Amino acid sequence: MKIKFKSALHRKTFTEFISANVRNPYLSRYEYIAAVFLLSADKFLWKRSRRALTGYSVNFKSLNLSGISTEGYALFTAAKAIYHGGAGISMNELCDVDLIDDSTVATIFAGIMLFRNGVGLLNWRN
Repeated sequence: MKIKFKSALHRKTFTEFISANVRNPYLSRYEYIAAVFLLSADKFLWKRSRRALTGYSVNFKSLNLSGISTEGYALFTAAKAIYHGGAGISMNELCDVDLIDDSTVATIFAGIMLFRNGVGLLNWRN
């Protein structure tokens, strides 16, 4: 299975960050790669998240989420749940078409697949 990015900007943002900050993506923790994937899917969320990232960790507590969209919040919640290993976003929320659009749901599931199977799903070339 190959993972799809939410947009060309998402692919560019994620790839540039990982290339510049992670020595070997194949050796990185899967939860870290999945969190960066999800946080980089939304332009506004990424702008807020960038300062909370290092090459190996995410400081979710330092993120200011004021003014974020519902989709951005869903991506943030999913990233945080995957990273910390807890419950975040419910199936009811994911299935509510008035709350979260289809492309965001697909991106969240892609993040879950990255968490389960690693960066190899992206056909990463180092």
